[in-house]
Amino acid sequence: KNYVYYPPFKNFDIDKMKDASSIFVGEHDFKSFTKNHKIENTVRTIYYIQVMREGDVVKIRINGNGFLYNMVRIIAGTLVEVGRGAMKAEEVEKVLAAMDRSKAGPTAPAKGLTMIRTEFVEL
Repeated sequence: KNYVYYPPFKNFDIDKMKDASSIFVGEHDFKSFTKNHKIENTVRTIYYIQVMREGDVVKIRINGNGFLYNMVRIIAGTLVEVGRGAMKAEEVEKVLAAMDRSKAGPTAPAKGLTMIRTEFVEL
């Protein structure tokens, strides 16, 4: 069974979403992208983000070394805001630097989120 998030708007600029997604790649402090502010270390590494359209469906794939509470959903919600024109791609960099959850986009619903694989690496 597929679970899909249907935002209440239709037109997305995928190129703008792709531009904005590249800002997340690398090691960053993702404090703006979590609801859990009690955690001490909010630094994570995103290896890649893919934004693609398949027919009427926009897919966002994120690969990283770990994720904070709601991090992927907030990133997705922020990219949706960019795609619909409510936020500019350049603003995403400022949101990341702000380390303030209120600056990021909304949290996308969990029904559109699917974990594909988890890998454990010995250190």
